[in-house]
Amino acid sequence: MRTLLKILLGSLLLVLLVALGTEVVALHRIALPNQSVSPVVVRKSTTAPMPPKTVRPVVTHHPPPAKPRKTALPVHNKAPAN
Repeated sequence: MRTLLKILLGSLLLVLLVALGTEVVALHRIALPNQSVSPVVVRKSTTAPMPPKTVRPVVTHHPPPAKPRKTALPVHNKAPAN
């Protein structure tokens, strides 16, 4: 039980360290003073042609026809005549 608790606390500590590291990297990236590249805004063009629609027939897979069952022959139990 103690080993499971140690593993759980160790993994939580590792996740906390990774999250903290990513936050520090993100804050340093924002704080860089010489950003000469302006952000790029991409907008969808209203004059672009619509892609062509293709229509394909739906292929249905039918199960193979069932084999005809052999009809049960009537059982003739002939009792000996007394």
